[in-house]
Amino acid sequence: MRKRRLSLPTVITLSLLLIMLLFVAVIVLAVVLQPSADPPVVIEPPPVVEETPVQPSPSPEPPPPPEPEPPVEEEPEEPPVEEPPRVIESLAARMRIPALSLDYEVQSLGADETGTMLIAPALEIISWFDRSAIPGNEGNAIFGGHNLWNGVRSRIYTLDELEIGDELEIEYEDGTVLRFYMESVFVYELKTAPAHLIMDTKGESRLTLITCKPPFNPSTGTSDNRIVAIFKEEGVFEIPDPPIEKYPPKED
Repeated sequence: MRKRRLSLPTVITLSLLLIMLLFVAVIVLAVVLQPSADPPVVIEPPPVVEETPVQPSPSPEPPPPPEPEPPVEEEPEEPPVEEPPRVIESLAARMRIPALSLDYEVQSLGADETGTMLIAPALEIISWFDRSAIPGNEGNAIFGGHNLWNGVRSRIYTLDELEIGDELEIEYEDGTVLRFYMESVFVYELKTAPAHLIMDTKGESRLTLITCKPPFNPSTGTSDNRIVAIFKEEGVFEIPDPPIEKYPPKED
């Protein structure tokens, strides 16, 4: 079979159509492939806000200083009123020392021509030296008693065995009673005893009780030793220094 050949005008027409189709296809493809364009984003500047100027707050005023208090007028201190020393006028009538079971009458005596304190010639009597203080008043109240009389021992024999704080009681003629407490007790040799201190009637209130202590010395007619006990109502007794007169004269 013989093939039919196309005429020239037909070939030209077909060619033109093909070209047109290709052109249209290119345009369509270009349109399809073109990216979609978003609308431009407009960035607007932030609105300008007019700031109100901040006024600085006034600093708080310091509180006014406190008004000074008016000076307190101090009342002048009155000098302490010194109470006059106690004065006991009633004399001692009895002396009691419970630790020795002693309850003796008190007799007032003075001194002999040599100035030596006199002691009542009896067993159960305590002598008060009437140149000394009344017990309880300012000064030294001096008492003495025999340790042994006519071969019989007195209850004061063991005076040196009392303990610190042991009680001594004075009953006065008016019935008043005062209590004293032993502060110290000493045993002295008669020849070396500090008589100027023992017999000192001045100073603070205290009570001194004296008795003999064996051995007895026939050549002197008395014992070689002395027991000296000091009693006070309270406090601590200090021996005065320098010593004063041994036997001050009796005051009228």
